Amino acid sequence: MRVLDLTHTIAENMPVYPGTETPIFAGANTYEKDGFKETKLTMYTHTGTHMDPPAHLFARRSTRSPPRSSSARRSLSSAAT
Repeated sequence: MRVLDLTHTIAENMPVYPGTETPIFAGANTYEKDGFKETKLTMYTHTGTHMDPPAHLFARRSTRSPPRSSSARRSLSSAAT
């Protein structure tokens, strides 16, 4: 099976859905002050790579978990190759 990685790296200058703000990274804690580093990430749920468009684009649609049956998974996998 061939796998095609379509993952977008989350970054402040990444492509986003038109009209959506890009992610914001803000320093929250530092090694010097707090003994650890932590960054606050703010972004919209439509940001980045995802494969659940029905819930984002159509009213009364839902985002469902991937099919549990192995035959359905094989069908999805073969469609990607």
